[in-house]
Amino acid sequence: MATTLPFHADHIGSLIRPEYIGEAQEKADAGKISQDELRETQKKAISDIVKKQQDHGVRALCSGEFDRKYYFSGFFEKLEGFKEVSPVPWDLARLSAAPIAALKKAGKQYPMAAICEGKIQYKESPYLDNWKMLRECVPKEQWKECKFTMPPPCYFHLRLAKGKCYNTEIYKNDEEFFDDLSAAYRQEIQTLHGEGLRNLQIDDPTLAYFCSDDMLSGLRDDGEDTDKMFDAYLKAHNDCIADRPADMHVGLHICRGNFSKSMHFSEGSYEQIAERFFKTLNYDTFYLEYDNLRSGGFEPLRFLPKHKNVVLGVVTTKDPQLEDKELIKSRVLQAAEIIAKGQGRTVKEAMETIGISPQCGFASVAIGADGMTEEKMFAKLQLVKDVANELWPDRP
Repeated sequence: MATTLPFHADHIGSLIRPEYIGEAQEKADAGKISQDELRETQKKAISDIVKKQQDHGVRALCSGEFDRKYYFSGFFEKLEGFKEVSPVPWDLARLSAAPIAALKKAGKQYPMAAICEGKIQYKESPYLDNWKMLRECVPKEQWKECKFTMPPPCYFHLRLAKGKCYNTEIYKNDEEFFDDLSAAYRQEIQTLHGEGLRNLQIDDPTLAYFCSDDMLSGLRDDGEDTDKMFDAYLKAHNDCIADRPADMHVGLHICRGNFSKSMHFSEGSYEQIAERFFKTLNYDTFYLEYDNLRSGGFEPLRFLPKHKNVVLGVVTTKDPQLEDKELIKSRVLQAAEIIAKGQGRTVKEAMETIGISPQCGFASVAIGADGMTEEKMFAKLQLVKDVANELWPDRP
């Protein structure tokens, strides 16, 4: 069943954070202020950034991810059975995983992980308060214009060493672990939907790392069956979003990493994962990185099914320089031609299922790209809007 694309002009979610957010987080980490005081600071920042998005006509309306330290934090560690480890000792990390290898090579610390030590149970919503901080900034009729983001089920499974992700006395294998974890995701989605959320996005660079020959080789050297691993991750994703309410749009964003100051973790075309990725996953919309050569060409989009949407990340968050509007338009039309040919329909029909956005968030782990300011960020988002207005004048 086809789901209408929420917006032809969109963005991924994280936005440049004001300095006082980072300062408050550091004070909270050091025990100098309480979690309640940190929350009040986050609420103020979210209210301010939502108003700025409204003033600039930006959609979807997002919290900027000011409600969390990292884009992947705040969910796993609040489920019963998980324990937060920060920073993560190298002996717990999977050194063959693309993000871990890149961090170690750069001399950076793996900042945080959630390790499953007991039976996973959903006793209270990890993200309900976070969602409320966003929705309370807008009138109820605008809740549907808001988007909330979550990390993927396979996030720590890839990044932690084999046998370290969960207690093997509790879970005998990955299948048992992902079964309980996906059940918690389904409960969380129902909770958030019951509180008014209608647009959810799962952020998963993990899947894009399977485009990297270097990572695949390293995983195989560790004794992993990478095809089996990838299929297990796809199944976990589908299980997490199974039985979601019919009016809940769920999208998946994948990229090759956008760490501190735009450091990326892998390269490689979508080609080697595209057919399984597009034809297996049950998401409504795919948000894909397409801002430079490391992402490859649009040819893999020939596998996009008719009932799915794709948002092309053709504007970069890694460089404050604005892209050429005409070049973006020509690239979108090129992608539309490939999609149309693969689906056996017209370019006009294919265009209805396409949107554009930046390739990633502006500050996924709190620190943005060199030279990127809030003003330049909104210039980028305005460029996305302007191009969308020209390509889809009836419904940007």
